[in-house]
Amino acid sequence: MQLSDAEIREILIRRKREKQRRLRRRRRRMFIILLLLIVLVFVLVKVIGHGGKKSAEDKKSAGAAASGETRGIIFIDPGHGGMDSGSDDDNDRYEKDDTLKLGLAVRNQLETLGFKVVMSRTEDEMVDRTERGLMANKADAQLFVSIHRNKADSGGQGVEGFIPKENDKESRLLGENIMHFLGRAGFKERTIRAGTLVDPDDDYEENAAAEMPSVLIEVGFLSSDDDNYRFDKYLDKNAKAIADAINYTFMQLHDPDAAAEYAKMMTQTDEVLETALTATGEALSGLNAIQSRAADGTIEGIDPEA
Repeated sequence: MQLSDAEIREILIRRKREKQRRLRRRRRRMFIILLLLIVLVFVLVKVIGHGGKKSAEDKKSAGAAASGETRGIIFIDPGHGGMDSGSDDDNDRYEKDDTLKLGLAVRNQLETLGFKVVMSRTEDEMVDRTERGLMANKADAQLFVSIHRNKADSGGQGVEGFIPKENDKESRLLGENIMHFLGRAGFKERTIRAGTLVDPDDDYEENAAAEMPSVLIEVGFLSSDDDNYRFDKYLDKNAKAIADAINYTFMQLHDPDAAAEYAKMMTQTDEVLETALTATGEALSGLNAIQSRAADGTIEGIDPEA
């Protein structure tokens, strides 16, 4: 039987509509899978990072914080202050303000971990750079962290740090841990140098005076819009990264067993994230492929019974 043109058009329209329905069902399934994967990533990270089975060091930290005991003394130095504004950008943004804001947030995080925190300043005041190291010595601090921001004429971005010219392994451990943890928080990792930017045989005054492991850490560039955005939007996350790095360093130096357990936990978290992100990427690729075939009008490969 020969079909009329109108009948042929009707058959083609029905087939096209059926393909579109199958495509919509397939896209809905892909979207649900993608959503479930994202939820799975979130849940697993929470369970591994903060969940029911807490490490011995977590319990010790919680117990110390609750009882008012002190696990250790950490000296936090928000760089610059008062008449010494440090670096600035074109929008009247000053390094001294950023370092104080972040320093206070780091103090709060460290205190929840059971540490006593001594600071060189808690308001906009000028403190001599050598005096900052001497204050840490007087406080019997076990670790010294001086917080700064960087600046470059063009292209600078990320975190770097400076440790004493002697390049002692404890200060390098502290600096590299902070840089790596901030890298996990989203900043680009640069390097940890011994000495100063211009002379590896010289020292910044803070590092020269401090008698404990110390680092002057540059948390992003004031001259980078991306770094400033990350600094502002994720201030608490950045503070937690620094505090966690200090905590991890303290464990490595004073409680190696707890440090090993903590490192294992971080590795498990990274593995879960990598697996989940790979699966999410594959789901997104599948969804994009379906959308691409839909745009071309070629939806081959879809199960007619789907």
